[in-house]
Amino acid sequence: MSVVARRYDVNANQVFSWRRQFDEAPRVVAPPHLVPVMVVPDQPVAAVPSAPTDPIEIELPGGYRVRVGSKGTAAALRLVLDAVKRR
Repeated sequence: MSVVARRYDVNANQVFSWRRQFDEAPRVVAPPHLVPVMVVPDQPVAAVPSAPTDPIEIELPGGYRVRVGSKGTAAALRLVLDAVKRR
């Protein structure tokens, strides 16, 4: 059992628990059966960011407030935030 568990990167105790649950399952209509499952990583979803129409306002400690309009870039915002952080 431990060899199978290691092969699929599952804790052996979990496999024993599943076997116990499978053996003790009530057999009302039909006996339960196991089906093979393949786990694959999520596929990235290409999201198109929408252009903000309203400015974003960020309140920072020390009384600073930064407003970012629709033409602001991430690089420009990073420069501003880095400058505020150094103060």
